[in-house]
Amino acid sequence: MVFGWMTNETKSMYVARPADYANDLIYLHPDKSIPRGTKLTVRSDECALFFREGRYIGRINAGTVLLDTANIPFLGHLLVDRLTDANHFICEIFFVSLKETIFTIRSSALGQYKDKNSANVVSINGRLSYTVKVSDPAKLVIELGGQSDTSGAAIQVIFDGRMLNQFRKAVGLRTQKVAVLDVVSNVESEAISEEIKSLGHTEFSPLGIGIGRVFDVALTLDDESLGLLREFGKQEAGLAIQAKGMKLAAGEGFAEFNLIQGQRAALEGMGKGFGAGNGPMIMTGMNLGANLTGGTMRPSPRAPAARGSTVLSSQQMFVIKSDSGDTGPFSPRQIALLAISKGISLSEMLIRGNEDPDDVAFAADLEPQIAAEYKRRAPAAKQEKSPGMQAFDQAFSAAASDGLLTASEMEMLANLAVTFGLDSDQASGRVRILSMARSKNIAVEN
Repeated sequence: MVFGWMTNETKSMYVARPADYANDLIYLHPDKSIPRGTKLTVRSDECALFFREGRYIGRINAGTVLLDTANIPFLGHLLVDRLTDANHFICEIFFVSLKETIFTIRSSALGQYKDKNSANVVSINGRLSYTVKVSDPAKLVIELGGQSDTSGAAIQVIFDGRMLNQFRKAVGLRTQKVAVLDVVSNVESEAISEEIKSLGHTEFSPLGIGIGRVFDVALTLDDESLGLLREFGKQEAGLAIQAKGMKLAAGEGFAEFNLIQGQRAALEGMGKGFGAGNGPMIMTGMNLGANLTGGTMRPSPRAPAARGSTVLSSQQMFVIKSDSGDTGPFSPRQIALLAISKGISLSEMLIRGNEDPDDVAFAADLEPQIAAEYKRRAPAAKQEKSPGMQAFDQAFSAAASDGLLTASEMEMLANLAVTFGLDSDQASGRVRILSMARSKNIAVEN
């Protein structure tokens, strides 16, 4: 018992922060009764604050000192005269770290954000670490942490909550400017760190503490959101391929090229038929392989059919006349398809029969066979939307699903209209979009 008393009495004569609490922002010494003459050790990266009955009394900086009124005058306010003959100080001693203290926010849900590219709403998770450095220890304890042994833990809860909110804000601002997949790629983690640091420092500096640095910022998508954006990416890539195909299809000579390709395929099929021993088929006016170089084509006179032979096709063939020369011969169906593919009317196309004199010319709509073929096919061509128009309608519906078209969505849709060849420039594209929005009662952001 005597040895235990001597040990406890000896320990009470030395006050310092225990090694187990070296990294805590704030440590409260558990004993409020401190013998006079006690040796106080304050580390080089901290200070000791003295409180009594809720009032701040004074501060001791790094070093080792004897607690006595002779060298520390403010301790006179802490002496207890009764029973102790003024040999004990009644006080609370808070050790406050002045170095950068590291706090870590583990991976947490930051919230749901609208993807600028796809207009999908996705969930983003994030983690970060940050450091705090105390500039006014007394203000930190009095105004934020409170005078208790849980002061440090309470401060960390406040810091983590506020820094998480600033994290959400920084990510939200970023998603308004770039696509979500670019944000979660973490290529701009350094920039996001600086934004969070600036926001946090502005909030905490009045409380006597600053944000030293923000690091280890990492953003991820949950599995459902990642799958959603990947699927949209595949669809977007498909639309881009379609857009390139439509540009090629609109090129000069594309319809004629496909027509010649079809004639070549027919010739190959006929050759296979002969090789297989199938009956002969007379195909008039095909002039296969012609016009590949853009030269003028002249039909050879048809020989009269031999007595007793059967002509399987006696369809009239026609030559198209233009400033660059005559091309053909073409069947009525081929001429109708050429007019539809070029978007011109039959009245604008001059033709002659392949057996007519060279100086004969008349409008294609005057030929009953051609007019019938055009009438039969033109309505379907007009009613069926092109792949580009279908893709544009889908993009418009996705952007307007919330009943509002933002300025960024307007710009994206105008670009799509130009890319798909629906409009010649962005101004025309915006006129199209505004007209569609009015017809569907969709609001447009000014």
